[in-house]
Amino acid sequence: FDETPLAAASLGQVHRARLRAEANGGVEARVVVKIQRPRVELLVTTDLAALETVANWIKHYPPVRRRADVPALLAEFARILRGELDYLAEGRNAETFAANFKDTPSVRVPAAYWPTTNQRVLTLEDVYAIKITDYAAITAAGIDRAAVAERLFQTYLRQIFDQGFFHADPHPGNLFVEVVTPPIEGGPTWRLIFVDFGMIGHVPPNLRAGLREMVIGVGLRDAGRLVRAAQK
Repeated sequence: FDETPLAAASLGQVHRARLRAEANGGVEARVVVKIQRPRVELLVTTDLAALETVANWIKHYPPVRRRADVPALLAEFARILRGELDYLAEGRNAETFAANFKDTPSVRVPAAYWPTTNQRVLTLEDVYAIKITDYAAITAAGIDRAAVAERLFQTYLRQIFDQGFFHADPHPGNLFVEVVTPPIEGGPTWRLIFVDFGMIGHVPPNLRAGLREMVIGVGLRDAGRLVRAAQK
């Protein structure tokens, strides 16, 4: 293990490590290990209980009650937060995302090492590369930043409008640009890397249909179509 964390957040932190050959079918591997903080589940439960108390107060305040379903918001927040505490689910989410893009060589997702993964420890292939906001490094690697933005945009269009399963935490620490070395003949010279699938979203078919109609309505400047799309 590298004792200096590669990344750190409120629920856990990530360390680079080397997986020993006897734990990986006789082959050593460079990995990153995401480790949950001690007693974090108890802290989350305590904080959610405090939030529930506050929510029960403010839901009776008319200006708030008229504009928001506070219990529903809190329930969704709690569901997502508790989901992020299950690293087995995160590993499965990464596998689903990778399967959705298996025919897209310009997108990469780290593979999970399941024998050394459990609910509180997640071992993944080390795929850390150029941070997507490190513009100088991207340019120095000979990669067009506009092409990176376009590929990311097209990738999210596929996730939302086609697959209905999307990476819901796309901050710069979870997105990387990797130069493909050695280059693959006829293949991409660089690819996007997505990491951290603790937070994902699902778009059901009826919502996807409504969103498509809404985009068409905006493009056509058709207010009626926009209203009908919102009603779906």
